[in-house]
Amino acid sequence: MANSPTVIVTRPSPMGESLCQELNEHGYRAIHCPLIRFTANTDHSPEQQLALLKQHKLWIFVSKQAVDFALKHLSQEQLDQFLGHTLIAVGKATQKALQPYGLSALVPKTPDSEGILTLINQFSLPADYPILLIRGDKGRGLLEQELSGPYQLGVLPVYHRIELTATLPPAVQQASAAKPIGWVVTSGQILELSDKMLSTAGIKPEQVAIIGGSARISDLARQKGYTNCYTAKDASNAEIIRACSEWQKP
Repeated sequence: MANSPTVIVTRPSPMGESLCQELNEHGYRAIHCPLIRFTANTDHSPEQQLALLKQHKLWIFVSKQAVDFALKHLSQEQLDQFLGHTLIAVGKATQKALQPYGLSALVPKTPDSEGILTLINQFSLPADYPILLIRGDKGRGLLEQELSGPYQLGVLPVYHRIELTATLPPAVQQASAAKPIGWVVTSGQILELSDKMLSTAGIKPEQVAIIGGSARISDLARQKGYTNCYTAKDASNAEIIRACSEWQKP
């Protein structure tokens, strides 16, 4: 592993450990450095959550965490009553997270808010159609801005993102422009925290290869000066590993 490319995985547990294991199996030296963790948002009682799910015929899940925190307390009988609903998952990993609950979802062409909006526009929904946005307590705000006017939009924040105090892995100090270190980023918040950590430690952008979980993340990283970016089609482990392979091509 001494000569293996090093990849810093910033995504939270347990997804971070899972990605690290797969990267190691593919010949990388993966180091887990989570920058956030997820906790349940209890602003809505289980009864209130269930009521919101019943009131809206189209659900939007913006992450795997949105799926699990929204559905894990529901019985199979409760889940079965939603089989006729239309579900949208932001990407394939989120779509896959719905399978254990017996639910399927459509996935936009691009795994971001813009892709979701494009997909919804193809439905030609009537005015005031009930749409439920299931997300964390922080986000871009684009979906709320664009959907709240023409539709009856409900928002169900089911989890909190808690920033962690992380220590820069020592291996990062050995990175150079000639031999940059891989840095996995799967959200705008994680990008902001990563940039702060790296700049505080004196790590220059050319010492880092950003493995972006979407085109939007890679674009944001470039705006911050990280020109060495490799983009996954979505934030699934398979796509992150594919982007790492692109990084390692001669």
